[in-house]
Amino acid sequence: MRFQLRSFPVLSLTAALLLVTFAAPGAAQTPEPAPQPPSDPISATGALPAQIDLNLINLPTTQSIASHRSYFRLTHRFARDLRRGSFGQLADDLFSLDNGAIIGLEYRFGITSNLQAGIHRSLLSKTIQVFGRWDAVRQGASLPVGLSFTGSVEGLNNLQQNHQPAIAVTVSRTFGDRLALYATPAFVANTKAVDFLSGHEGHDHDLGLEVDEHAHHNDTWFAGFGGRVRFSQSGYVTGEYTPRLHGYNPNAAEWGVAVEKRTHGHTLQLNLTNSFGTTFGQLARGGSQHDIYLGFNVTRRF
Repeated sequence: MRFQLRSFPVLSLTAALLLVTFAAPGAAQTPEPAPQPPSDPISATGALPAQIDLNLINLPTTQSIASHRSYFRLTHRFARDLRRGSFGQLADDLFSLDNGAIIGLEYRFGITSNLQAGIHRSLLSKTIQVFGRWDAVRQGASLPVGLSFTGSVEGLNNLQQNHQPAIAVTVSRTFGDRLALYATPAFVANTKAVDFLSGHEGHDHDLGLEVDEHAHHNDTWFAGFGGRVRFSQSGYVTGEYTPRLHGYNPNAAEWGVAVEKRTHGHTLQLNLTNSFGTTFGQLARGGSQHDIYLGFNVTRRF
């Protein structure tokens, strides 16, 4: 994999992120909401709620972690494009399971019941993202929406190159215990750190990244939209879409669809996406215009 790399000053944006993410909640934590229990509440019918996890597929939700609790996430995207080759060829590769994969590992910790911090590492460009999130508002009888603020900084080559600060706001609305909808406007600086990917060494795929008429921009504004629908007592269908609004925007917008099973603190998700991206910077650069990748997420709160 080859990249065209450019430096970008990040100190001022990083300071702003830390101020928004960590200083702001200090003024709004009195009184602090009651800690969320580590397990999901069960309705009288035995069903789970509409909001069950801290992410959709890649986008954040407004789900909280209880104070001093932990959260682990494994993301896995198989490298073969499901649209390439005949059905027989795909079957020979066990529908991409025999190919390599882009793997991400994430850990979060609940500092308080509405403030969390974490780190995510993706094999794609050896990207590390460190982040903090403030769950400022929770939907209730007097509040029709939930609201969370996320600040992050990520960098290639294990956070050593091309730092990309990001700020995002997530608004959620749940409808009973069946449906949860989300919107996440976000700003990511220095998204042009990776102009294009010409393929991942040893894998049969092409992200199709192309520099467009906005190539002179360095930063990206995008809006993430998504939802989760419960169709059985513990089964869900999830989807997301992240169109770019302004700035550097090669590629098509990232999208994903998934089916999920929630059980005993775990969420098991099987997904189809057009991108390997799992960080804000990777989502801002978009996904393939034609490729589709099989993947899965596994999460655990403890």
